[in-house]
Amino acid sequence: MKKLLENKTLVAVCGVVAIVVISALTFLQGRAAYNPAHRYEQLREDLARGDFRAANTEASEITLVLANRTNEGWLGKDDVENLPCADIIYMDRLFAEASGGKFGLSAQREVLDALPETTPDGVLLSSAPETLVAFGEAVGWRRDGEWLTYDAMSFSPEDAPKGHLPVFKPEDKIRAPFKSRNGRPQTGGALYDLLTHRLDACQPGLSG
Repeated sequence: MKKLLENKTLVAVCGVVAIVVISALTFLQGRAAYNPAHRYEQLREDLARGDFRAANTEASEITLVLANRTNEGWLGKDDVENLPCADIIYMDRLFAEASGGKFGLSAQREVLDALPETTPDGVLLSSAPETLVAFGEAVGWRRDGEWLTYDAMSFSPEDAPKGHLPVFKPEDKIRAPFKSRNGRPQTGGALYDLLTHRLDACQPGLSG
């Protein structure tokens, strides 16, 4: 009888230990879900060795995963809303720190805000192609009146204009920030929404 009680006690203790361990692991996993750093090991390595081309490609692939658009290979305006704020802020910080503040979404936002007013407030780039063109020229995505191919871009902070990276890299390797949902060349709506509405929501201090 005594041995039976000892066995039951041992089983109970083991059960409690198991519950504690499982709870701890669940807690840690839950905390990791709010920390985007675990997604970006390769991106950090690319930036650490100054390989901004590889870093931009990695950032594009991560962005597709975050927006659940890996099968399509491109993003539309609505997909921007699926990008977690923690990842947007973290990616922006990685590019900014590695480039001395020259690259990153915040840098692109500064370039966009500095453009001359060509359209009324609240008009999206999708409805104002002249603003998209002006932005593309300001960040060096256009040359001689044409949008650059991805291979023609600059991947060095020393040589590229402010806001040149990151830029979304579709599978067809043609430089375009985003494409519309009908698959035609992007109109800028998603890019504008990312740099203003979504970035403002994630970093309210950028507003106004």
